[in-house]
Amino acid sequence: MPKYKIFFGAYAKNILYGEFDGSTGEIIITGESPEIHNPSYLQLSSRYGHILYGVSENDDGEIFSLDLRENKIISNRKTNGKHPCHLCVTHYNLAVAANYSEGSLSIFETDDYGGIKPSCQSIKHYGKSVNPNRQTQSHAHFAKTSPDYKYLAVCDLGLDKVFFYPYSPENGLCLNAKIIDCPPGSGPRHLTFSKDSEYLYILTELKNTVLAYKYNGGEPEFMQEIPTLPSDFSGQSTAAAIFISPDGKLLGASNRGCDSIALFNIKDNGGLEFARYINDCKEPRDFRFSPDNKYILSANQNGGCVTVYDTKDFSQVSSLKITKPVCILFGEEI
Repeated sequence: MPKYKIFFGAYAKNILYGEFDGSTGEIIITGESPEIHNPSYLQLSSRYGHILYGVSENDDGEIFSLDLRENKIISNRKTNGKHPCHLCVTHYNLAVAANYSEGSLSIFETDDYGGIKPSCQSIKHYGKSVNPNRQTQSHAHFAKTSPDYKYLAVCDLGLDKVFFYPYSPENGLCLNAKIIDCPPGSGPRHLTFSKDSEYLYILTELKNTVLAYKYNGGEPEFMQEIPTLPSDFSGQSTAAAIFISPDGKLLGASNRGCDSIALFNIKDNGGLEFARYINDCKEPRDFRFSPDNKYILSANQNGGCVTVYDTKDFSQVSSLKITKPVCILFGEEI
């Protein structure tokens, strides 16, 4: 069975590197990066597998790149925003950091060697929404290119909006965004697209729901809203991460407070049907399906561990202690 490179971001002082065994579900840590404070969200270069990008989620936020062959920081740049919590590195040499506490996007160009050039553009959101504790201002929480590479999709938790900024190599990033207005107080946090790129799914942190849309090439059409929490749950919980399995059949959404990963079957028409919960997690801030579709890995921030579940019966097969893990990233097969 295959093994995969694997990386962990954490609210700690390093990125951890390791190997994931596809036959046993075991994780072996093999090294760590040079010191980086709170390396929260990570992404590998789509062109060069040895270059890793990330954000340092601090008051004085940074975006950085690493050469994995030499375990050396290539470059880092200030995002000029507080608490960058998400990162998108595009196939057209842009790196976008979402600054949560500033409600802004910091946009950089990258070079062929993994270097990050000085910021070439910044976008600031203004406004508020209805939650007096979480939505008194903009909170940019996520950025991702659309499957057709025509848009940069940005979730703003503070405004209850998802922005689709048009992009082309000729004209760059256009500020005339198309906007999805999410339900008031819902707090859109992350999103994902179906494997066939026909459907869009938005995870709301504050309302704990998934909003399903037909993508329509950048003209989303609302289809469904489905809760991520059990109907009898009465405590405090916030949704965190959303991903689709490699075979395109399952959508997962993690719940912090309820401490579970909700799994939904994706129907032929793009709609969602609840399947089951994985309940052994402890504040799962991030999770991932393994590339071979055999496992689900949960990064349990306040549980201080990463747990691994078999997708045949969803039993736990292994666990690894890591201080405040907040991001899981699979690399190439080895």
